[in-house]
Amino acid sequence: MQAAEKTKQAAFTKYFPEVSATGVAFKSNNSIIDMNAEDADIDVTFENQTINDIIQTLYSNYWSYVPDATVNIQMMDNGLMGGVSAVEPVYAGGRIRHGNQLADIGIEAASLKKEIASNEAELTTEENYWRIVSLNEKLNTIRTAEMFLDTLFKDVNGAYQSGVIIENDLLKVNLKMNELKSKRLKVENGIALSTMVLCQYTGIPYSDSLQFSDVIDMNDTILPPWQYFTSFQSAVQNREEYKLLDLSVQAEQKRKQMLLGESMPQLAVGTAYLYNNLMEKNNTNAVVFATLSVPISAWWEADYNLQKQNIELRKAENNRRDLDEKLVLQMQQAWNDVTEAYNQTVLAKETVDEASQNLKVAMDYYHAGMTTVSEVLESQTMLQQCRYNYVEQAVQYKIKLTAYLLMIQ
Repeated sequence: MQAAEKTKQAAFTKYFPEVSATGVAFKSNNSIIDMNAEDADIDVTFENQTINDIIQTLYSNYWSYVPDATVNIQMMDNGLMGGVSAVEPVYAGGRIRHGNQLADIGIEAASLKKEIASNEAELTTEENYWRIVSLNEKLNTIRTAEMFLDTLFKDVNGAYQSGVIIENDLLKVNLKMNELKSKRLKVENGIALSTMVLCQYTGIPYSDSLQFSDVIDMNDTILPPWQYFTSFQSAVQNREEYKLLDLSVQAEQKRKQMLLGESMPQLAVGTAYLYNNLMEKNNTNAVVFATLSVPISAWWEADYNLQKQNIELRKAENNRRDLDEKLVLQMQQAWNDVTEAYNQTVLAKETVDEASQNLKVAMDYYHAGMTTVSEVLESQTMLQQCRYNYVEQAVQYKIKLTAYLLMIQ
């Protein structure tokens, strides 16, 4: 974003005069002016006489006394030159205007990219967050199972002490309790690691005391997603990805206009302050000027460049049309994922209810002496797995719904 803004600021400077300064100092091993007096032909007037006439008069009046003598004129073997100029473009084929418009497009594109990155970060944060909530719910499920097994262990141990059942049944319950302890340890480590990942991603300082308010309650009503459905064809126009490719088409159009500007006449006006010291004398001058540049042979090259740019423009338009279709398919897939996750969650909740009822029946039969400890443990394991599955499906539903809502804005 900042880079695009700097590009815009740089393009804006083209509206103002270009000021430059130049300086030259030289020392020559030979004089720049080196000639014989007889050959002098300097058409410069000095007090109504040319330098050439003055030299010839001196030569004829005085050098005739020494006919074999020659006179050489040497001057300007060192000097200084410099100047400051300011040039203001009057007409540059519209390139300055289109260049600034192209920079504006760049800023808007950078803003859209930032929004896309923000949406991706939001979705990743949601996934990390709900992963922790899911693990917390699994931990609650394990705690509930541990409480159940503690009660069952007391019942089975009492029956064993009374000689009603064999020791093998007691060992089965104890083995199941140890299995839950192992799962509990893995889940607790998973919660700690997932919390660290979330804190690192969001920049929140990590702490063991962090609390997560959301829960997956088995008694909560699962709200259906139908209220969030919208027309994909209308929603696609609001997608940042589509807007980004639309800006790409506009950018190619501006580049085409800038290429056309290179084939147009270029008009500029300017002023300059000049200084020189070539003959041990300081001289200054101020000038104003105008320049007009008309490209002629460059039109040939410009024609090929325009043809190339037209190809780039058509390519950008094709990419936009292709993305339009892909975005519709993407939103359709996202909606399918949402509805599937919702239906899976509803089904998972039904299985939890059935598994709970199955465990209740198994316990009743066990207390009546009509079933074994193994069947009770199997029913408890089934309930635990069903609750795990419900938590997973409920979390997936929330994540899929978030992803869909981000797509349709």
